[in-house]
Amino acid sequence: MTSLRRIGAIAAIGTLAAASALLTGLAAANADELSDLRANNEVLQQRLDQLAQVGLRHPNLPPGTASIAGSFPRSFLIPGTDTSIEIGGFVDLDASYFITAGGNNSNAAVPPVTGAPIASGLPLPGTAAASRQYGWFRMQASNSRFFVETRTPTPYGQALTHLEFDFFGCTAGAYCNDLNTSTNPDTPRLRLAYGTLGGFLAGQTWVPGNDLQASPEIFDFGGDVGGWGWARAPQIGYKTPVPWLYGGTAGIYLVQPYTQIATPEGAFSDESSSSLPSSLVSNPGKTPLPDAALVLNWEQPWGHFQLHGAVRELDMNDGSFLQRSFIGYGGGFSGNVHPGWLGWTKDNLGFQAYAGDGLGHWNNPPGSGANTLWQGLATNYGGPGLYGFKGGPTSALAAAAIRATTVFSWGGEVNYQHWWTGNLRSSFTFGIGHQDLPIALLGFKDFYNKEIETAHVNLVWSPVPFINTGFEYIYDHRLTANNVRGSDGHILTYHFQVKF
Repeated sequence: MTSLRRIGAIAAIGTLAAASALLTGLAAANADELSDLRANNEVLQQRLDQLAQVGLRHPNLPPGTASIAGSFPRSFLIPGTDTSIEIGGFVDLDASYFITAGGNNSNAAVPPVTGAPIASGLPLPGTAAASRQYGWFRMQASNSRFFVETRTPTPYGQALTHLEFDFFGCTAGAYCNDLNTSTNPDTPRLRLAYGTLGGFLAGQTWVPGNDLQASPEIFDFGGDVGGWGWARAPQIGYKTPVPWLYGGTAGIYLVQPYTQIATPEGAFSDESSSSLPSSLVSNPGKTPLPDAALVLNWEQPWGHFQLHGAVRELDMNDGSFLQRSFIGYGGGFSGNVHPGWLGWTKDNLGFQAYAGDGLGHWNNPPGSGANTLWQGLATNYGGPGLYGFKGGPTSALAAAAIRATTVFSWGGEVNYQHWWTGNLRSSFTFGIGHQDLPIALLGFKDFYNKEIETAHVNLVWSPVPFINTGFEYIYDHRLTANNVRGSDGHILTYHFQVKF
């Protein structure tokens, strides 16, 4: 009996000891977990305290902070500084089959996805180019890009720098690389290079009013016609919030000028030298002042709305008897709306329209000096037997007979994007651009365009967020100043783009 009691006492003591050990272990484990939680909370609270100093968008982290998270998405802190840096870009392959509108030499179809420039030179009926335009195929990777952006908080507001390149180098707009003679010797081209301090901006970036939010998501490098502003340009500007308009900003800018002149012998710009028509004595184009631009923008949860305009001086001065000055001006509106109908919350509607006199390169496509693109001035200068024509009269009386005028133009574009699923979407676009060229000064010239139209339909799939791939159909049409219709362009393209 005594033995049984002893055995029972020993068993009870063992049970109590085991329970005590288990409870002690659990308490120790709980203590360790609680310690870890407290440590994590302290780290989190330190991060929150740092963010609370200047807000979520631009944290002013002290030098040496252990965290590498930057102040904006996909950025990281440069060690020992409060500067956040992002390195990004994408690798892009474009493959295009020109059902019509193909090039007539090995490089004329480059870049293979560009609506506006190709539309501007669509072959005319009865020409050799028209008979050879069918069935051209091209591939390229020149649209691949690389950029670096930094942001640093300062007492004067955020300081930002952005530097970006693609590989359409050689001469701007000529696309003279991408030949296959030496394994596509594409060269880098500066796209963007600008800096900001608070609301102040200086450098090369998108021209004021070039509304990227209103533009469609299309693979076509040239985009639709009908938009405001040609692309990117050196400029100086200042943007500030509008106190009486929630979500509103106003910006004023001085932009690199550019004078385009259309003559009976061909078009050129103030920058033309070797491209000046050979029959002309000299290039009278001159840009005495920068273009002035104003942009009013209103951001709202439903989208945004923008008003923009520009004023510019265009001069003709040959240093002798010809001295003329003209004022170009114009403006328009743009925006986008998320209609949200039928529960399609991600769908987007974009729109833009403009009009003006002497706008030249403020149209899209720009008046780069090519005959087929938009012009700022039209004149009879250099016409056969007139002042400016080689072998023509050179007196003040002859110069007085030279007439010139600004060119009126207008355009518009509309686009709609529909999301079929969370990673599959389509965009439908249409754009039109028009200019009124004075036939009395230029004569009936088929190399000048009166109207250009473009349209796009695509299907874009993003299997993962940083990859876009899909197909796009492009339609192009042009009407010359002589009312001759160019061959319609029909292009089918495939794209594969990986962002980093």
